[in-house]
Amino acid sequence: MPARHYSGRGFSRNKTLWAGFVLETPRRRLFLSGDTGYGPHFADLGRAFGGFDLVALDGGQYDARWPLIHMTPEEAVRAAQDLGARSMLLAHVGRFCIAAHAWDEPFKRVVVAGKGKDFRLLTPKIGEPVRLDGREQHFPPWWQGVDAAT
Repeated sequence: MPARHYSGRGFSRNKTLWAGFVLETPRRRLFLSGDTGYGPHFADLGRAFGGFDLVALDGGQYDARWPLIHMTPEEAVRAAQDLGARSMLLAHVGRFCIAAHAWDEPFKRVVVAGKGKDFRLLTPKIGEPVRLDGREQHFPPWWQGVDAAT
């Protein structure tokens, strides 16, 4: 699926594609954005697929210098709405940090931005499983009080 991101490192640029992925079975429809900036492609995908059970959206590693290739947590929430998500998981976030924000800032911002939206925001600990079978899961704000050095 479409994504907004340049490719390449060093002297080799734009010779490969960045992409998102739709995983569709008879029972579930998932969308994984990959690295991407916010754009109209999310609304297009929401219309084309009729919504998603779960979306995992780039919402970390944002910076004012990269507005076209990485979403802010607020843009990820907007993309989840555009996609017709029933559940949203923030991706490209956590311990690995290439941007000039605290590792836990995206979690804090997405919780605020996601309040009152029509989808369920999932915030599992890094590596914690997310069930897709309809069983309710509760994810407390685990990032509060975590020392980034550990």
